[in-house]
Amino acid sequence: MNIIRKIVRHSEYTAEVVIENPSIARSARAGHFVMVRFTPDCPRIPFTIVDASPADGTFTIIIHKGARLADLIGSLHEDYRIGDVLGPLGQAFEIRNYGTVVCCGDGVGFVPIIPVIKALKQAGNRVVTILSEFTSETSCLRANVEPYSDVILHSSEETATLELIDRVLTDEKVDLTVITGPTPMMKAIAECTRVRQIPTRCILNMVMLDGVGLCGICRVMVDGKRMLTCIDGPVFDAHHVDFDQLQNRQRHFV
Repeated sequence: MNIIRKIVRHSEYTAEVVIENPSIARSARAGHFVMVRFTPDCPRIPFTIVDASPADGTFTIIIHKGARLADLIGSLHEDYRIGDVLGPLGQAFEIRNYGTVVCCGDGVGFVPIIPVIKALKQAGNRVVTILSEFTSETSCLRANVEPYSDVILHSSEETATLELIDRVLTDEKVDLTVITGPTPMMKAIAECTRVRQIPTRCILNMVMLDGVGLCGICRVMVDGKRMLTCIDGPVFDAHHVDFDQLQNRQRHFV
């Protein structure tokens, strides 16, 4: 239980880690995450469940430098026993055939949307993926979504991402937009889709301490109500999220 069965290092800072935990593997759905404590002196850190194999009893996470674990990546190895893993946590994404879905994120912040892209495609949707800040460190992200994307578009800067998604929304009949990444980018895209009356879901990637709602650090205002990302999210209706309040709170954790 909680043993690393496979680790693929894509760079000094990024690695895919396959962990054995049959219970989590059976229950995991797109949108779920786990809280992982690699060692007794390491804090619990949230990771999106990128993939799960109930047959093998394993699930996959992606570790990157943004997760404060750059030093740990080099020390991990197969058969490494992780301190503890809590999950699956959060609310799963509502997967069904919407039609054409645009999924947009940036860099390592793109990770939470990977399992959603896969599940949406398997449900019969046409998936247009927009990935920004593509580098050698994030090459594994493209590899994870390419088989499940009808179209993959890439931009190198946040402004270019906004221009790109605006073009896609103009040229295509889009039935749903899914976004994740920096708060200012999500806010801008949500405003863009609001004008076009396109339903939009955002996947928040928040700082958390416990993942079960005790610390309250991951709170966010949604439609004027206080919500917890770890319990009520991480998926929310982007047109009802107070991104200004969210950005102000996030400044305390930079």
